[in-house]
Amino acid sequence: MSNKNPFELRFDVLCMAKELCDKAYEQNQQIFWEMVNDARAKQQDTAEVVDKYTPKMYQPAEIFAQAEELYKFVTKKD
Repeated sequence: MSNKNPFELRFDVLCMAKELCDKAYEQNQQIFWEMVNDARAKQQDTAEVVDKYTPKMYQPAEIFAQAEELYKFVTKKD
């Protein structure tokens, strides 16, 4: 295991934060498609389902906030 400089560590934490946001978005997409397919199977109006369950893509600020939360663990001194 190599020692990482602070910039490498911050980059790794940023990548982890993006991966977490990606996973959350993918889960929301899966829920969306399950709800759309369920509505189609029940012959319901899919427009309402689309309006309600369409996942919003995360923004860079959300990645940074997630990274800051993860980085708190790295800098914790107990």
